[in-house]
Amino acid sequence: MVLLFPALIFAQASSPAAKPPSPKPAAASSSGGPYPSMSNQAKQRAQQLFEIFESGQAGALWAALSEGTKKIYGSEEKFAAVTKKLREQLGTESKMVDEIFTPALVRPGTLYSRLSDFSKTNVQVVTHISVNEQGQMDVFQIGPEQTPSQGRYGGYKDVTKLKLPFAGEWYVFQGGRSAFQNGYFLLDDQRFSLDFVLLKDGRPFRGDGGENSDYYCFGQPVLAPADGSVVDVQDGYQDNPPGRPASDSPKGNMVLISHGNSEFSLIDHLKQNSIKVKKGDKVKQGDAVAECGNSGPAHAPTVHFQLQNSAGLPLPDSLPAQFIDYVANGKPVAVGEPVRGQTVSNAPAATGGAQPASTNQPGSKPPASSK
Repeated sequence: MVLLFPALIFAQASSPAAKPPSPKPAAASSSGGPYPSMSNQAKQRAQQLFEIFESGQAGALWAALSEGTKKIYGSEEKFAAVTKKLREQLGTESKMVDEIFTPALVRPGTLYSRLSDFSKTNVQVVTHISVNEQGQMDVFQIGPEQTPSQGRYGGYKDVTKLKLPFAGEWYVFQGGRSAFQNGYFLLDDQRFSLDFVLLKDGRPFRGDGGENSDYYCFGQPVLAPADGSVVDVQDGYQDNPPGRPASDSPKGNMVLISHGNSEFSLIDHLKQNSIKVKKGDKVKQGDAVAECGNSGPAHAPTVHFQLQNSAGLPLPDSLPAQFIDYVANGKPVAVGEPVRGQTVSNAPAATGGAQPASTNQPGSKPPASSK
């Protein structure tokens, strides 16, 4: 069963798993409009557009597409035929399982992701709708939910007591234990990685986000998540223009910290020439080690974090990262894993009273990588 529309969906994410399945729409949305990024109006508009698809109104759905996206489909007749066939394959939505709203990272807009049960298929279905600030759809994509195994480390529990690697409130752009929540989950070596961005009025950038300096997180301090020793540093790679990832390095500028117990914190895509530590340095939890950047295969400035079980050889495996003493959507968390769509921050000192949120089963030192 092929359910995939030929439209851009994940070009704004920094994950290699999130590369677009087809060319980018020709015309990007202009900034400003009646549907501001992450506003109630934008969220309701995205839900309305899903309902239009569900009700079979192909003409109304076509009219809602941005001009650049219409060019991808070619004609209203072709679009109507595809949507009709798609609805015949799926049937009707029997249950909305989950939904997530995120800001677009390389253009002003709101991305709506919806996980559903449909009457004619026994697999869950994911719909992605991107609404620009004019209320038009830059993206409409629907397809089966991918359900990879969590792998041998799914039940792993960290030994290191990690804190979030930044100050203030940040938005979780990628994070969670499913492909629906986290584009990295499809990659064996990055399965439990996370991306964080700073938002202001629902946007990650001012204006149209054409420059890295437009992004609120660009140049912000990145902090050591726990005590440890710096075992690797890469610096000097240029920061990419937003939306144009580079292939000059696999991770861009990066810092790798060993915490002992075969646990290493990798923070990469850092700002050029911002790294404040060198190999062999000892760091304390909360020390500034670099600044947020957009180097390497990154589409836009984010703080990209991964806990792993090796410094490089044998090749590392991604480990679940359970942070302590933080706040998620205003609620204290004693131990947990940030999930896409949450706003998170380190808890003020000595707040107490947080309830454990980690679903991981107790574990021990990770087994040696088999790679």
